[in-house]
Amino acid sequence: MPARALPRRHPLFTAAVTATTVLALGALGACSLEEPTTGKSRAAKATGKSKHGKGTDKQAGTSGGSGGESGPRAAGESAVYRDKGLEVTVAAPARFTPSAYAAGHKSGKHAYKVRVTLENTGDAKIDTALVTVGAREGEDGETTAGIFDGETVGNGFTGQLLPGKRATATYGFDAAPAAKTLDIEVSVNDFETEPAQWSLSL
Repeated sequence: MPARALPRRHPLFTAAVTATTVLALGALGACSLEEPTTGKSRAAKATGKSKHGKGTDKQAGTSGGSGGESGPRAAGESAVYRDKGLEVTVAAPARFTPSAYAAGHKSGKHAYKVRVTLENTGDAKIDTALVTVGAREGEDGETTAGIFDGETVGNGFTGQLLPGKRATATYGFDAAPAAKTLDIEVSVNDFETEPAQWSLSL
């Protein structure tokens, strides 16, 4: 049986489909990711002061437009995603001794634990499974691999975060004994938000 010829599409139909595809891709490319602003630490919220003393929300970095402030945040400060309905807070690092079964710790390095807290300030659930936390140590910003130690350090976030709820995970990182800073980057990886950065003193 001879093969049936496929019907020809009108050139105008093909052009219309191509134009629609280009416009759709252009719209996706034009969408800008939300930059976080900087919010007060929890202690400052409780006392009504910023870490620099008395001040308004604007002075503490909680107001402003769609763009975030330049420079990294300090320990205890929050990255605030108003459109997303999410606040991310990174606590000050704490020295710890990894167990004999820990993975990722290098001999001669100092090990630090860093607590990261997510707070859902919006009306919809947030998937935390894709959240990643990375670190660089020292003046040269050398990338440092994570430390995994049992069920308490390095396991990250899992599951859905309901509105009004918080979730906290503890991450471990190595740093050279002479390192003065540990730079942390938290990314939600949702194609809606920019990563947030902190510079923590060691």
